[in-house]
Amino acid sequence: MPTGMGAHPAPDWLNRFVYGLPEVNRKRLQSAQYVSGVGCNATVTNLGLGPLVRAGLADRVFAEIKVGSSEAGNTPRMSSHHPVRSGAVRTYAATGHRHQAEIEMVLGTQAPVHFSLTAIEMVRGAHLLAHVTLREAQTEKDIWRLYRAAYQDEPFVRLVNGRSGLHRLPEPRIVAGTNYCDIGFEMDTGGQHLVVVAAIDNLGKGAAGSAVQSMNLMLGFDERAGLEFPVSIRREHE
Repeated sequence: MPTGMGAHPAPDWLNRFVYGLPEVNRKRLQSAQYVSGVGCNATVTNLGLGPLVRAGLADRVFAEIKVGSSEAGNTPRMSSHHPVRSGAVRTYAATGHRHQAEIEMVLGTQAPVHFSLTAIEMVRGAHLLAHVTLREAQTEKDIWRLYRAAYQDEPFVRLVNGRSGLHRLPEPRIVAGTNYCDIGFEMDTGGQHLVVVAAIDNLGKGAAGSAVQSMNLMLGFDERAGLEFPVSIRREHE
């Protein structure tokens, strides 16, 4: 049982559901009858770190996820009230967030992922910045080859490799209103310290987008159907 999980209230139903992240469970989703939703913080972490962990390269991971107000839920509260959030950088889950179990379910526990959550003045988005200690020294080209092999056929995962300009690494504003997950990284000197950065729209790839993509797979549709145009978010930036 993943760390921090209590007894499940309906254990008989667990095996009936497939975890609804297509990049992890595409084949199972195609024949699934029931699909569970994903957690946004878990999704950006699982996609950002998955290739490293599955290749056995990650030793330990220390990560911070910065999130917008739409992560505060659908009940109005101080944590989602923008006059209160304005100018704030508020860490609200330094340890023990409930998505820890979801991350361990997907990535396993061979490479422990320690993460904290910080609310910033942003409406929608989840931004992962993860410091990864590698088991063996790698070059940046090695890491690019690993990620390209993992995601080259994924319609909604993009690798970011900017060397100049404002958008050298992923940021939530670029993916807002879409079903994309952008992933990038920088290798520190020595080849055993890698910084991974990933960004999603928590309401898109971190929630409804993955749900629609999973539904498309279940019904035999093109999994991209209904997901290749950005949702208008103009009012959120006015």
